[in-house]
Amino acid sequence: MSSTIDRYTWPHVDDSLRRAVDRQLGVSLSDRDGRGVIGGFEAEFAQFVGSRYAIAFSSGTAALHAMCVAAGLGPGDEIVAPTYTFFATATPFAYEGVRVVFADADGFGNLDPADLPNRLTERTRAVIVTHMWGNPCDMTAIAAFCRENRLMLLEDCSHAHFASWAGQPVGTFGAMAVFSTNQKPITTGEGGVLVTDDDRLRELALLHGHYNKRCFQEIDESAPYSAYALTGMGLKSRATTLGAAIGLDQLGKAELIESRRREVLASYAEALEGNPVVSPVLVDPERGENGLYVVGLRYRYETATVTLHEFVDRLNQKQADFDVPGSTNVIANEPLFHRSSRQQSWEDVPEVGHTDYPGAQRFIRSFFKTPLWGYPGDAAAIDHHVSMLVEMTKAVQR
Repeated sequence: MSSTIDRYTWPHVDDSLRRAVDRQLGVSLSDRDGRGVIGGFEAEFAQFVGSRYAIAFSSGTAALHAMCVAAGLGPGDEIVAPTYTFFATATPFAYEGVRVVFADADGFGNLDPADLPNRLTERTRAVIVTHMWGNPCDMTAIAAFCRENRLMLLEDCSHAHFASWAGQPVGTFGAMAVFSTNQKPITTGEGGVLVTDDDRLRELALLHGHYNKRCFQEIDESAPYSAYALTGMGLKSRATTLGAAIGLDQLGKAELIESRRREVLASYAEALEGNPVVSPVLVDPERGENGLYVVGLRYRYETATVTLHEFVDRLNQKQADFDVPGSTNVIANEPLFHRSSRQQSWEDVPEVGHTDYPGAQRFIRSFFKTPLWGYPGDAAAIDHHVSMLVEMTKAVQR
C-alpha cells in the first residue's frame, strides 16, 4: 500500500484546491456580506441540497444553534431528539433552555418513529432527526407524525450530504436542516450550513451570526425584527472566506466525490455479501440512498470468537483504519440535558439516573466503521482495508 494513502485524510488536496485557496488569499480573508465567496458558496450549496436558501456558519454546532433560535424555541418548550447521535444535535437546544426529550433508535441508529408517540407532551414543539452514519431516517413516518401533531420538523444532515429518502434529498423534508462541513464529504475545513425554503426563518438565522452589513442588505425592512439588523442576536458565527473557497472547490467535484464513494461502498457490500460475522449497515436501496460519510458495519457476536473491540484492535494492528465510535453514543444521560434551568449554576451539576434505550444500546453494541476514502489514488488503501476485513472475519468466525 502506498505510503501516501496509508491513513485516511480529507479533503483530498489537489492542484485545484490549492489554487482556490491561493486565489481567495488575494481577494479577502473576511467577508462582511453575502456578495463574495461566502455568498457564492451558499448559493451553490443550496442548489446542491435542493433548497431555496443556505447560510454558512463557523461550525455545524453554530448552525444548529441558529436553527433553534430561528425556530423560536426556548424555556418551556420541548423538542424530541434522537438519544443516539453526536451530542451537538441536541446541545444548542439545551443551552437555550429547551427541554430535550429523547427517543430510542431503530436498527440503523436513527430515531425510531415508533417511539415518537411515547415522547409527545403538551409542550412538544418540534422533532429533530439525525441521519446517522449516512443512512436516512424513515422520513415518511416521521414527517407524517409531525404533520399530524403540528410539530416543526428539523433535520441534522451532518452525516448525510448525498442521502435521500423515497427519492427526495434529506434536508428538504423539514422547516430547516443543518449540514456539518468539517471532515464530511463536502468540507470547508470547519463549518456548517443551515438550509431552508422559508424567508422568515432564513432572516432570523442570519440575525444569529451575520449581523450588521449583511443583515441591513438582506433583511426586509418591514419585518418586525429588522431593528436588530445592526446587532443581530448578540453573536458572531460567520464562516471564513478560505473555508468557503474550499467548499466551492468541493461542490465543483461533488459528482466525482459521490461516484467514487458509491463505488467504494459497493465494493464493501460485495465483499461482505453472505459474511456471517460482518455486514454493511445500509438502508434498503429501494427506500433510500446512503449519504456516503463512512462505511458503517455491523458485528455479529453470535458468530464470532472475540469481542467487537478485540476485532477492531486486530484490524488496526494490520494497518487498517477501523474504529468503534466514542463520542457518538447515548446522550440522554448527560448532565447538560438535566439542568433545571438555563440559569442554573454550572458548578451545580445535576445528579442523573441511568435510563435505558434498548434500541440504541443494541445498535451501539454491534456498530463500527471505516473511512470511505473516495479520491484518485485510493485503490490500494481500499483493497487493503477490504481484504483485511474479510481475512479477519475468517480468523474469528466460530
